[in-house]
Amino acid sequence: MIRLPSLAMLLSVMTTIAGAGLVRAQEAARPFYQGKVIQVLSPYDGGGIYPQLAQALANYLPKYIPGRPSAVPQFMPGAGGMKMANYMQRIAPKDGTVIALLFDGTPSAQLLYADQGVNYNVDEFIPLGTVTRGDTSVVIVRADSPVKTIADVTRQEVVVGGAAAGAGNVVVPRGLNFALGTKFRVLTGYPTMGSILLAMEQREVDATVINWSNLSQLKPDWIAGHKLRVLAQVGVERHKDLPDVPLLLDLTNDDRTRQALRLISANSMSGKGFVTTPGVPDERVDSLRKGFMAVMHDPEFVELMTKQKVDLDPQPPAFLADIFRQILSTDPQIVKAVRTATDKQ
Repeated sequence: MIRLPSLAMLLSVMTTIAGAGLVRAQEAARPFYQGKVIQVLSPYDGGGIYPQLAQALANYLPKYIPGRPSAVPQFMPGAGGMKMANYMQRIAPKDGTVIALLFDGTPSAQLLYADQGVNYNVDEFIPLGTVTRGDTSVVIVRADSPVKTIADVTRQEVVVGGAAAGAGNVVVPRGLNFALGTKFRVLTGYPTMGSILLAMEQREVDATVINWSNLSQLKPDWIAGHKLRVLAQVGVERHKDLPDVPLLLDLTNDDRTRQALRLISANSMSGKGFVTTPGVPDERVDSLRKGFMAVMHDPEFVELMTKQKVDLDPQPPAFLADIFRQILSTDPQIVKAVRTATDKQ
């Protein structure tokens, strides 16, 4: 009687074959990366979580890439992350030597500002993974402001410091004006989050929208000293530090308004995602993805993230790709309504 192989044996053989294939792919990338320099791009310079993450990845990535290339951070601020995204799509080498930490608002900006300098398609970027599962941003005002809730902003003008089209500190307040009838007046042109926070200190502006972990890094004394007030959270779930502060999605029960608020909240869904350019050969993509995830679990890197108060919860490439698809599949009528409303301000 012919004895057929067991299921366990078949699975073992398949696993061995897959593992051998991965090793071969890694080895195929080795000669390319030997002597190369990988650029790790950040959409912001100065202080804050974006340049810190780019610097950290550049420090730890080389030892996990076959051929042990070197890596350097490159800071490319401009237009709320749009300048860097355009560079990745149109100019950067498509060979696996350039990776980027996308600004969280890059996917939604592709929809909302398609005719205002967008020359990229995030769906064509190759995702490597994310640092977190999703970031919580917050709408903050100075503690001496008479405004205590989002509802108060429907009755009183609040001046917001913002970067440029596509940045959360522009999309969120203008979107809230459309969706909820608030009276935020956005002043754009601030090059960094640090410059916006300085403008708040100097009373040039009353408020802004900022990632909570970024705020914790840049101004821990503001939080500890109660020098600010958090009006709302921007994201899909409440941050553990802010259990009593409402999400934007909690502020209405109307379906169309919630769809608009979900688009506005898209900036907080990406979880600090890293990508490489379109067109990179598969074996180099495999090496970059494996190297990225190895860094995310490197004990020294984990310790650094803890010190920098980053809520490390790395997610695989498929997670980031799915976020891109969710955002880009937003009802075109909702996109048009939000875009029209924000363009009028």
